[in-house]
Amino acid sequence: MTRGSERQAWSNLALWMLLSVASWAVVAGWLSVSHIGELPAVAPPRAADRADSLFPATTGIPDRLRRDETLSTVLTRNGFSSTDVYEIARALSAVMDVRHLRAGDEFEFHYDLASGAASRIQIHRTALRQIALTRSKLGWQSESEEVELTRRTVSLTSVLVDNLFASMSRLGEGAALTIAFAKVFAWDFDFHTESRNGDRFSLVVEKLYHEGEFVGYGELRAASYVSYSSKERVFSAFLYEDPAGNRDYYDPEGKSMRKAFLRAPLDFERISSGFSRSRLHPIHKRRMPHLGVDYAARSGTPVYSVAAGVVTGRNFTKGGGNTVTVRHAMGYMTKYLHLSRFARGLAVGQRVEQKEVIGYVGMTGSATGPHLDFRLIHHGKAVNPVTQIFPPGPPVPGEYRADFESRKEQLARQLEAPRRAGRAVAIDGS
Repeated sequence: MTRGSERQAWSNLALWMLLSVASWAVVAGWLSVSHIGELPAVAPPRAADRADSLFPATTGIPDRLRRDETLSTVLTRNGFSSTDVYEIARALSAVMDVRHLRAGDEFEFHYDLASGAASRIQIHRTALRQIALTRSKLGWQSESEEVELTRRTVSLTSVLVDNLFASMSRLGEGAALTIAFAKVFAWDFDFHTESRNGDRFSLVVEKLYHEGEFVGYGELRAASYVSYSSKERVFSAFLYEDPAGNRDYYDPEGKSMRKAFLRAPLDFERISSGFSRSRLHPIHKRRMPHLGVDYAARSGTPVYSVAAGVVTGRNFTKGGGNTVTVRHAMGYMTKYLHLSRFARGLAVGQRVEQKEVIGYVGMTGSATGPHLDFRLIHHGKAVNPVTQIFPPGPPVPGEYRADFESRKEQLARQLEAPRRAGRAVAIDGS
C-alpha cells in the first residue's frame, strides 16, 4: 500500500473499532437494565481470555460494491494501491470473471492488527457461495468456498387469489419460486391473461438451508396448474433427467414443455388491448383493425423474442415507433412495436434465440402510454397470438420412456400429498 492509502485504511479501521466499542457499550447497558434477570450467572473471564477476545489478531471491515462501481473502486476505497488491485484482480480471475461482480456483492477486508497489512478478503456473492482471497509469501491466492447446505423437499398446494405472486406469498414463498413456476408453463399458459381466482396450483420444490436458515430454492421438481377460466384445463410438468444426463420438463404424455414459441414476449404483464379486426383507435377515434396484442408495462421492461429466428427489421415508423421484426421457422414472423430502445448490438441479419432480449418497452410512435404492441404473422397473415396453437415439443426418447413413467408416477403422488393431507407436506428421500 502507499503511505496515503495506509493512513486511509488505518483511519477506517480506527473508526470501525471506535464504533464497535461504542456499540458494545450500548448493548451492555441495555442488557444490564432490561434483561439482566434473564441471564444465567457465569464466572468472570480470565485476563488473558479478555485480551484475546477484545484484541483479536485480525479484524474484518465490511464494505459493499455499489452501483456503477468496479473491483478497483472498492479496493482503492479500502486503502489498496494500484499494484495491490492488479494482483488481487489477477488472483480473483482464477475462480471467476471479475466483470461479473455486481452491485450488492459484499466484501469483508481482514487486516493484521500487528502489522496493519491486509491478510484476507472475503467476497459474499450469494447466500450459497463466497470467494476468499488470502495473502501469503507467494502473493494473493483465491478459492471459491461452497456453503454447506441442508436440502429439504416439500410439496405445496393452494387456490389462486388475486394473482400468482400474492398466492405464493400467502404460502410463505418468495418471488423466485413464483417466477420459476410460471416459466415452466410459459409455452402453454399466460398467467396475466388467463389466470382466474379459484384456479388451483401445486408444486414439489427443493428448499435450501444453511445452519437452519432458509437461503434459497433448489430444483422445482414438479408443478401443476388447474385453470377454470372457461373450461377446466389441467397443466402438469415433471422434471426428468434421463440416463444420458439430459434434463427437461415434460407433460404427463412425455412431451417436452418447451415449444417453438412462448405465449408472451414479456414476463408478468397484462393485456391492455386484444387482437381485433375492428377496434376504436384511442388516437384516431375511428374503428380500425388492431392486428396485434397490446401489453401494458413500465417503460424499460425487457422484451423477448418469443422464438428463435433472424432479425429482418430494426427501424422506426411513424405509427409503430421503434420496431423489431423477426423471421422464424414454419412460416412465422413476429413484430415488436413502440420500443423505447433496441437491445445493444441488435442488427438486421442477426440470429436471436428464444427469450433473448431484443428491446425495451416504450411509447414511441403513435402511443398513449408505455406498452408493447406484439404481432404474430403466419404465412403472411396476421393471427391472434393468444389463441394460436403451436406444435408440441419433442418427447422423451423411446428407450427412456419406462424410466420416465416411473419417475412421473412418484412425482405425481408427491404433488397430490398436500391436497390429501390439507397442508404442506415434507418429502423425505427424494
